[in-house]
Amino acid sequence: MAKEKRLKIALIGYGAISQMLFDVFREKKPPIDIVGVLVRKGRVAATQKKLGKKVAVVDDLKSLLKLKPDVVVEAASQQAVRDWGETILKKGIDFMVIATGAYGDPALWKKHLKAAEKGGARLRLPAGAIAGLDGLLAMRLGTLERVKYISIKPPHAWAGTPAETEFDLPSIKEPTVIFRGSPADAGRLYPKNANLAVTVALCGAGLEKTEIELVADPTLPPGTNASKLEVVSDSGELKLERLGRAMPDNPKTGVLTALTMADDLMKIVRHSDW
Repeated sequence: MAKEKRLKIALIGYGAISQMLFDVFREKKPPIDIVGVLVRKGRVAATQKKLGKKVAVVDDLKSLLKLKPDVVVEAASQQAVRDWGETILKKGIDFMVIATGAYGDPALWKKHLKAAEKGGARLRLPAGAIAGLDGLLAMRLGTLERVKYISIKPPHAWAGTPAETEFDLPSIKEPTVIFRGSPADAGRLYPKNANLAVTVALCGAGLEKTEIELVADPTLPPGTNASKLEVVSDSGELKLERLGRAMPDNPKTGVLTALTMADDLMKIVRHSDW
């Protein structure tokens, strides 16, 4: 019997998302090996101590690619997408992006698609902390009349964003819209909170025809965030509400974000889509 081929992945970043990927693969034991992690300069020794000797920890992309991963997984920032995505894809290595807000820049989106085509690689875009994108992708084959995405997080999750200067976040007592506008602006102004705004746009009506609202809601259950997706098309309507658990150490990111990334990677090695 032929030996099962194992998927080799490398991670950019070692924060809450990457740590959860390690946990999920350790528990579920898919034929996936995390061969390396790229961290900022000065973080190598501390990260290596946490991960042990089986995983290479490096501080530059060249060293990461020397590990010959099948997929490089971005779990860091929009800047990481901008800095390294084109190089990875041109080398024929699949690139999974969760900081999709970077693609609020149409030129970057086109550049990465072209690089993927040239390198024979795939740009992998997991759903993140939302559901319903499968329906949206199918509905766009017809005519989309309206797509609206609403991201709802507790007021403290919007700390360090433009909302902090426009609103007295600790004093908010009821659900309050802190941003209403385009996906590109949401992704640019709220790079750690609103990547899904661009994901929804790219899956559906595009950057110019997708409505976005960001909401600070103090009435959410502790440790949670939420979202709503509303779609009207010639094939029907989709209305979806999600309440999810936030990362314990990062209220800006939902647990489902890491789980959708893990599931997309495990789908590569499964013998069916389910």
